[in-house]
Amino acid sequence: MLSRRSVLRLLAASAVSPSAFAQSPVLPAKRPGELDIHHIDTGRGNSTLTVGPDGRSFLIDAGSSTSSLETSSPPKPNGTRRPGQWIAEYARRIGVSRIDYSLATHIHPDHVGDLEANCPASPDGGYKLTGLSDVDALLPIETHIDRAYPNFGNAKPLEAPFAANYLAYLQSRVKSNKKVEAATIGSNRQIVLNGTEIRILSANGRIWTGQGETSRSVIPTDALGAEEQPNENFYSISLRMTFGKFSYYTGGDLCCDTHDGRVPWLDMESPVAKLAGKTDVATANHHGYFDATGAGFVRALDAQAYIIQAWDVGHPGPAQAQRMLGEWPGAAKHDVYATESLPANRLINNRFTPHFRSRQGHIAVRVSANTESFQIFVLDSTREDAPVIFTSQPYRTRG
Repeated sequence: MLSRRSVLRLLAASAVSPSAFAQSPVLPAKRPGELDIHHIDTGRGNSTLTVGPDGRSFLIDAGSSTSSLETSSPPKPNGTRRPGQWIAEYARRIGVSRIDYSLATHIHPDHVGDLEANCPASPDGGYKLTGLSDVDALLPIETHIDRAYPNFGNAKPLEAPFAANYLAYLQSRVKSNKKVEAATIGSNRQIVLNGTEIRILSANGRIWTGQGETSRSVIPTDALGAEEQPNENFYSISLRMTFGKFSYYTGGDLCCDTHDGRVPWLDMESPVAKLAGKTDVATANHHGYFDATGAGFVRALDAQAYIIQAWDVGHPGPAQAQRMLGEWPGAAKHDVYATESLPANRLINNRFTPHFRSRQGHIAVRVSANTESFQIFVLDSTREDAPVIFTSQPYRTRG
């Protein structure tokens, strides 16, 4: 963290003071040259909107889960609109009028959208509006990136209505001459926000070799038994973004569960985290669930701040919360921010959640134009105007 003198100097330079938030608790407008990363809390899944220093926008996921309210968060800020519509409204409120790039880390409802009775048909009638397609209907998406479409190889999407609807949406985009691309592992040119470098580390069950745009499969060539079959989470896209001295990691629902060592190669997140290396800010893989955000992941990233995109009663697991915080004598300490901490989860994690920096709300990371520092803002996701409810002191980037 920065010294008191540095904090005061940064506040003065940005014309933002603690008293300013008391008078008008809205997130100050992003200034040219700054980088914003918004982790949007709809209560129904993941969505992260990055606005680059040049103003270009990059949306990662737009979930719309229909999970039971007995075990998951209610819709945020309310249920008067579908989650994808709220994501678009959030984007508009911060000045985004179009999405330059969108990316679906993998094909699950809490990342691309589920189907329910109130989902209307698309204009061409080819699919239902939900999640990502809801966003696209309100804020046109220039280029969409999928984990492998249209050539999934052996990593076929699930045979489920939500997956069929998502694929129909992609097919409709292609027919309309709108860009749909498969993730290029190792590429740092597929997603261009001027001033940043965004490199894809994994996708579709393959990992970057560290050289050019070459990748390797971690799946054995031998026939796989029932226990060894990867699931959709295994195929998640992961990436590292750098902006000068600042670094950020996100990896969808990559996991580390090896079935107690019986299937060691199912730990996809540890080798990916080693590629990413030490990072300023990282999202917890798979919402910090019991099967992810393992010891190798946290050790390799050693992030100053971890962000848990939580919406389920199991987000995060106790071991994952303890690990991210570093709640052991002598362990490296990290700040943890969660978009949600449901009452039952707070009871399970009552040793750890009181140490979280946030337990409800949108989480916005803002990096200074000179990339020397960043701040984290928490916005009240239960209100449509999303006022600021927490402002961190500036963190110094690691460089």
